[in-house]
Amino acid sequence: MPLSVAVVGAGPAGFYAADAVLSSFPDAEIDIIEQWPAPFGLVRYGVAPDHLSTKNVTKIFDKILAKSGVRFVGNVNVGRDVTYQELKSIFDLVVISVGMEHPRRLSIPGADTKGVVSATDFVGWYNAVPDFVDCSASVSEAKSAVVIGNGNVALDIARLLAKTGSELAKTDIDPRAGQCLASSEIEDIHVVGRRGPAEANFSFPELSELGDLEDAVPVVDQSLFPVNLDGIDQSARKKKERNLRVLESFSRLVRGERKVRLHLRFCASPLKIVGEGHVTGINLGKNEVLDGVAKATGEEFLIPTDLVIPAIGYVSKPIDGVPYDVKTGQVSNVDGMVENGVYVVGWARRGSNGVIGTNRVDAREVIGLINPEVVPPKGSGVSEFRALLDSRNVKVVDAEQWQTIDMAEMSRAEGGRPRVKFNNIKAMLAV
Repeated sequence: MPLSVAVVGAGPAGFYAADAVLSSFPDAEIDIIEQWPAPFGLVRYGVAPDHLSTKNVTKIFDKILAKSGVRFVGNVNVGRDVTYQELKSIFDLVVISVGMEHPRRLSIPGADTKGVVSATDFVGWYNAVPDFVDCSASVSEAKSAVVIGNGNVALDIARLLAKTGSELAKTDIDPRAGQCLASSEIEDIHVVGRRGPAEANFSFPELSELGDLEDAVPVVDQSLFPVNLDGIDQSARKKKERNLRVLESFSRLVRGERKVRLHLRFCASPLKIVGEGHVTGINLGKNEVLDGVAKATGEEFLIPTDLVIPAIGYVSKPIDGVPYDVKTGQVSNVDGMVENGVYVVGWARRGSNGVIGTNRVDAREVIGLINPEVVPPKGSGVSEFRALLDSRNVKVVDAEQWQTIDMAEMSRAEGGRPRVKFNNIKAMLAV
């Protein structure tokens, strides 16, 4: 009998895992299970709406989905509609690829003050994640914003806060979020990192495009340069040098008539959110970097602001019964193996790092370790799973139905937009 495989999560890691399974087990029957009626996970709901070229990777995923033996099982939540234990009893192999969608919390006084918006909520708002938290009021009322974090998510948020309506017009941003951002009165955006410019985790393309914004200018302190790279590993030095050249070029820019200043601030740690009832500022402590580690100097300063968005990393959501490391926010595993017959790939395995293509390498490494001779067949697999979902009246969205939703989203688009995404499950199921 062909191997039956459940892949839990239809993001990049899940699709690459399915492809890797077919490479090792060409006759496998694979169900890619997804909580939303739409596939593609991070690419659809995490990649910034103005990065349309990055989203083209979905063409590769479409080809994987079209392969014999691969099925999309959308609108099925593991934990609600089917348990982990049931999946293990039905399928020969279970591959967990759920990513990391929950934000790490900012652990400082005042972190729950109105005006503090998590990166997950903010990204979900502009990317039309079903049942998103509406951030319109927080943005509309703000004159200044502080984004905490020195990674690409922080840059995405800051860049979209700085963009004009014309810059957002041909993206797949949620239209209402786009209108709100286009009419925003925010003039100062601060991206704050606790370490120095050499330690920032920005990718070169994302950092560089801050210099091409229509009505915003990046601001960097000239006194930071030159930067000593003696303690930086040789394998990372080239990337660091490129980023530092960009940052140094930003330090020489003048504002001119551009409305928005996008401040890239380093060596500062958040200490306290200021404000009664609503954010009015954030207290930060100045740091010095010693051997790549941020050390507090004892000096503090205040940035007045109405909006604080922590973008300090993610954790995966625990699935009942799946071994979980609370400290790392990842599925517990050894070289990708969770337990007999269960594997984990992607962010849920290694943390929220790497680019989309990293998941391809990751999936091949993990699936390549599976010995076909020690996979015990359990029997009916896919057919038993379908019967179980039918018995529970779960409204499953298959690949053909997803294509109907996809076409409907594209038909809603006007003015050069690639699509207008449905932002709630009810509307998607109605289509």
